[in-house]
Amino acid sequence: MSGEATIRAYGPSDFEALVRLIGDAFGGESPDSVRFVVSAANTATFVAELDGAVVGVSMAISFGQTAWIGNVVVSADCRRRGLGMSLTEAACRAAGDHAETVLLLALGDARRLYERLGFVADGLYGTWTATASTPAIVQAAKDVADVRRAAAAARPDTVQQCLALDRRATGEDRRAYLEYFIPAMTAAWRGDGEDDAGQVTGYAARLSWGTGAVVADDVEVARGLLCDLLRQIPTVRVEFPDANDAGVRLATDLGLERVKENLRMRLGPPVAGYRPQAVYKALTPAVG
Repeated sequence: MSGEATIRAYGPSDFEALVRLIGDAFGGESPDSVRFVVSAANTATFVAELDGAVVGVSMAISFGQTAWIGNVVVSADCRRRGLGMSLTEAACRAAGDHAETVLLLALGDARRLYERLGFVADGLYGTWTATASTPAIVQAAKDVADVRRAAAAARPDTVQQCLALDRRATGEDRRAYLEYFIPAMTAAWRGDGEDDAGQVTGYAARLSWGTGAVVADDVEVARGLLCDLLRQIPTVRVEFPDANDAGVRLATDLGLERVKENLRMRLGPPVAGYRPQAVYKALTPAVG
C-alpha cells in the first residue's frame, strides 16, 4: 500500500474490518465481542485508513479517573509506518481528557512503543488455559463445600455489593462497563446454609462469548467461581495479575497451564486502592 494513512474516528461501516484485524491479532475474536466493545458508551474507537482500506484500530475505554487503551492493532503489511504509535496517541488523547491514569496490557515487543510514550511497567498478567487433566480436576473440585452462589440481580443489594467489590479490587469505577454484565453476574459468599445470604466476597460475570471477570476477597470463593467457569467453557483463557499469589497457586492446582503473559503498563500515578490479589480473571484483555 502507498500514500498517507489517516487516523479518524470509527464508523459503523468499519465493523467488518475491525473484526478481521482484532481476530487476526488476538486469535479469532467473535463479531459479538467486537460489537460489545465498540458499542459501549464509554469506548472511543479510532481507525487508520490507507488507500481506502481500514488497516489499524485502537480504543480508549474511560472509567472516570482511569482509562484503558486496548485492541491496538495494525495490519501485518502496514507495520513499520508509525501507525501503531499514531493510533495509540489518538487513544491516549481521548483517554487523557478525563483520566488521571491511563492503563494498558502490552504483549511482547509492543512494550517499547508504549515506553516511548511515557508508559511504565505496573506488573505482569499471566494467561492460563486448560490442559488435558483439567476437566477431571474441575469435576472433583466443582462443589467447594461452603461457597454459596446466587444470581446477583435476584437480590436487592447484591449488585451494589458486587460493584463495590470490583472497585475495592481494581481501584477503578468500572460501573459503566459492568452494567452490561449484570444480567449474567453471579455473587458468591461463604455460608453454612442454603438460605444464608452473607456478605458478598466474590463475583463472576461472563458474557456469552467468554469475556468476563472473577473477583474475590476469598480464595475458596474464587475456586468455586473459577470451577463454575471452567465447567461451562473448558477452553476459556484466564488472565490475572502475577501479584495474585493465591491465584497462581489456584490455577496450578486446577491443572491450568500458563501460556503467555502481558505487561500491565500505566501512564500517570499508580491507581490508588488497586489490589491485584483479588483479581482472578481479568474482565477483558482490553481493560484488565
